[in-house]
Amino acid sequence: MTLIDRYVGEVVRRVPAKERDDIGKELRATLEDLLPLGYAEKEERELLVKFGDPAVLASKYRSQPRYLIGPAFFDAYVTLLKIIIPVVVTVVLMVLIITTIFSSAGEASVASVVGGLFADGIAAVVDTAVNVFFWVTLVFFIIEWVDRTNRTAGKTPIVLPEKGWTPDDIASEQELMPKNRVIPRSEPAFDLIWTAVWVSVYFNADKLIGIYEGSASGLDFTTPAFNQTMLLSYWPLVLLTVILQIIMDVWKWARRRWDFRMATYNLALQTLTVLVFILLFTNAEIFTEGFILQLERIFGSADALNWIVGGLLFTVALFAVIDVIQGFRKAFMKEGSSLKKWRMGKGSS
Repeated sequence: MTLIDRYVGEVVRRVPAKERDDIGKELRATLEDLLPLGYAEKEERELLVKFGDPAVLASKYRSQPRYLIGPAFFDAYVTLLKIIIPVVVTVVLMVLIITTIFSSAGEASVASVVGGLFADGIAAVVDTAVNVFFWVTLVFFIIEWVDRTNRTAGKTPIVLPEKGWTPDDIASEQELMPKNRVIPRSEPAFDLIWTAVWVSVYFNADKLIGIYEGSASGLDFTTPAFNQTMLLSYWPLVLLTVILQIIMDVWKWARRRWDFRMATYNLALQTLTVLVFILLFTNAEIFTEGFILQLERIFGSADALNWIVGGLLFTVALFAVIDVIQGFRKAFMKEGSSLKKWRMGKGSS
């Protein structure tokens, strides 16, 4: 697929469906007529630069405006929504999780806390997304209306700050990157939300984790599993792990693809996480005596705690190894021929 093919495609996808064939044929014929016989990619790029941004060109093919937000601002509008909505939703969910766990720990059962979080989380996501969508749309509607008024009155139109369009913008590196190397926005968002969950649980472990016994009113928390004072003595290591995890998630969000540096950083982070778990759970003083006695009563053996701790550490280590292997596999995944071709063309210009 040539640059002209891509350029025409970017233009026609922004015009009404019934007009796409005619506009595509007309634009392609115009571009080919302006190019010399046996043209090279250099001439192709120079011509496309003169024609400019496909979004702006598409707006000129409309006989009259029939849109809330026109093509000149639509790409910026969509890009802003894709950035703001996930960021705001993630932050709102993290705050909701932290405040709910801290305020409800010891006051309500785990089941009621989880159920409340699930319901409140769905409501918060919908409410946040709708509000962000409304306000961003309103801002761009005002920009579009002012711009249209200025053009009608012969005044200077509104021009959003931009780096300037070039043919390289037609095919972005993210679009041509092998799918398994691309990091979806949902991955760092989920990681941040999960980090908020386990950090909140860490600081309230003596009120949430332990033995629950049935009663007339439901499940009652009777015996805490952890000695909270001993557990919190490891807070510097836990804080370091949290900070490194947040850095990793921000890096994923910004970079959006795996490479060797990110995979190596992930190796160090997962290694530290496993070591922190080992230091925590191999310290016998971290568990309360009441919890150990209850386990012996329930399972009939003093080895029950060892099996639980061993199973937990094995699971954490297994997931860490899988995550590290996947990171390096994605980092060293071969690039598709389309990306190599695009990069060669980019370098020769």
